[in-house]
Amino acid sequence: MIRFGTGGWRDIIGENFTFDNVRRFSQGVANQIIESGKEEASVVIGYDNRFMAEEFAKASTEVFAGNNIKVILLTPAVPTPLVNYATKQENAAAGLTFTASHNPYIYNGIKYIREGGLPATEAVTSRMEEEINVIQMNEVKLLKYNQALTSRLVKRKNYDNDFITFVESQLNMDLIKESNIKVLYDPMFGTGVNSLLTLLVDSRTEVKMIHDTADPLFGGRVPAPTEATLWRLTGMMKEENYDIGIATDGDGDRIAIIDETSSYVDANEILTILYYYLMEYKGIRGNVVRNISTTHLLDVIAKHYGYSCFEKPVGFKHIAEGMLETNAILGGESSGGITIKGHLLEKDAILSAGILLEMLAVTKKPLSEIRQEIVSKFGFRYSKDYNYVYETELKQQIKTIITNIPSAKIYDGELCQHKTYDGVKWEWTDGTWCLVRFSGTEPLLRIMTESPKPSEVDSIIKRVLAVVEENLQY
Repeated sequence: MIRFGTGGWRDIIGENFTFDNVRRFSQGVANQIIESGKEEASVVIGYDNRFMAEEFAKASTEVFAGNNIKVILLTPAVPTPLVNYATKQENAAAGLTFTASHNPYIYNGIKYIREGGLPATEAVTSRMEEEINVIQMNEVKLLKYNQALTSRLVKRKNYDNDFITFVESQLNMDLIKESNIKVLYDPMFGTGVNSLLTLLVDSRTEVKMIHDTADPLFGGRVPAPTEATLWRLTGMMKEENYDIGIATDGDGDRIAIIDETSSYVDANEILTILYYYLMEYKGIRGNVVRNISTTHLLDVIAKHYGYSCFEKPVGFKHIAEGMLETNAILGGESSGGITIKGHLLEKDAILSAGILLEMLAVTKKPLSEIRQEIVSKFGFRYSKDYNYVYETELKQQIKTIITNIPSAKIYDGELCQHKTYDGVKWEWTDGTWCLVRFSGTEPLLRIMTESPKPSEVDSIIKRVLAVVEENLQY
């Protein structure tokens, strides 16, 4: 069975992510395009550096060609936001990216992009999931890749320059060029390097890269830019005089940074830095959208300037919807996905990196000083995540346990909110909160907490785990 997560379908290569299932998935998308009368429009397909990603992309191409739908197959391997951009520019009926984003190397996946380069809504993905899972292999139409090329149903196209020109149009490139910023960049063996390196070179930064080759094993680590995975980037920032360390995930849509003192800056803090910079220094005022697992410091900053922070479920499609509903200037999530008004309604580490460079150029302040400036005005929130691995047959039992945890069991504070629309979330009046929810792509129970009190984040997670373990019946 093909199951959609927050942005598409991901699964283990060879177990469920197979050529047959890729073809069934593609036939389902083709059916919807034909049913909606949009078969004259093309489909854009891209892929990242994952194992067999290009071959899977070509297999998908054969299905659309078999249904007489034209395909623009992007070349070379590309970051995910570029596929969103190309889908919009080509007025395509849909876009597909072969990627499993920040998941381990044993995974691959397909991210589905709807018309206009927008993330698919829940209604769209639910319907697709139902229709795809009833398709039999004998219903899949195919035209071999070489034949499709010859018949001009498939066109290979490079969108790198167009995409970077679009990103750079939103930045003060002249000011960045004058600032002589020194950058250490880790693309984590992923496709972010294809675009971000061009931006760094165009902005005349002095750049050094690590882990910049294509590696489907991602150097043996998870291609997610976290404090644990960026130990080499952090170490090199200590040894050499860089202004900023930048890391992007496997498909270039999530970002993490290291400041000039070699301190890791997590995704929550990056969001607050960017929002503060847009409001305080760039004079762009407006609301902000975050998901349920993202820092509430954004709420504090928004209120300070007379605006609002809107909370959405996990999944960037909800952030995109929130941006449109509230006319927000920034939206993001605690896993490093960020979007900015006027750009794509999808997460993009390339533009985020560019705005951070612009911020250093505009403020003429080191990153650590800007961080401290925000703390002095709005305080600090300590946060921590923990992933609890469970056996799939225990999921329903765990769900029952976490739904019934009394708030006093995990934190001694005055409860002000108890939310159950995406996992279970407790919010206390002192600004402390805890969210427990299941991952949409892996057998993980995610426990996330934030508090103004540093000692509480560890103890809250330990208490949640204790309640789960005490009540589980194996």
